Amino acid sequence: MHALRYLTQTLTLAALGALVLSGCGEKSTGSIPEPSDSSSSAVSSASNAAGGGSSGGATAEATEHFSGGSKAPEGEYRAADEQGPAQNVPRPVEPEGMNVESDEGLEKFLGYWAESVNYGTQTGDFTYALPLVSEAHEADIEYFAWTENLYSHGGWKAGGLRSVVLGDGLFVNQGNGTYTWGGNLIVQDSYTYHDGEMSFVDNSASETEGIYFEVEYKDNKWVMNGIELVGADQ
Repeated sequence: MHALRYLTQTLTLAALGALVLSGCGEKSTGSIPEPSDSSSSAVSSASNAAGGGSSGGATAEATEHFSGGSKAPEGEYRAADEQGPAQNVPRPVEPEGMNVESDEGLEKFLGYWAESVNYGTQTGDFTYALPLVSEAHEADIEYFAWTENLYSHGGWKAGGLRSVVLGDGLFVNQGNGTYTWGGNLIVQDSYTYHDGEMSFVDNSASETEGIYFEVEYKDNKWVMNGIELVGADQ
């Protein structure tokens, strides 16, 4: 299910005058070990690419924890909670027509990007999300590595899922295959569980912060280059 809808609030082109690169990944909290190499750690999640929904957690360390207090029946999705990671998370499916250089193609891409990141947030497996972002989007790459590391050490996340909101009329061709689209990236409040401890992140500001998605169409496919925050100081 795509996490896409159009803005009900108005973003004006005048806001284009003050943009700053904004990271949408969360930083480490508590006693969770930091990955030694962000890029290689995230890439290593490709080993989890076999078919079927994930039971939640990238390693066996997390399997003793079950959301809802018990193992869910096969195929029954259960969101993460304080008792364990999400179970039977549906794998993202690339929408037909996504890799077309058009506003419709980009809309589909942004929805798939959000779904793929949400899958990784719930499972620690960013196999689907990693190919969608360029090395320039360091915030996502670091977030992927940190979250994968969390799951590999027996932790998990609840909440923190993304929804893409696109502004009508804010799709702009910047030339040379680069595009921007203004809107919002709404992120749920999130809870991180590790080693018997819980950390909370309030993401409520994301509901009103205007941003621009910066993407590129290259080699017949889209890639996320970054996110610009509207109205921030340079």
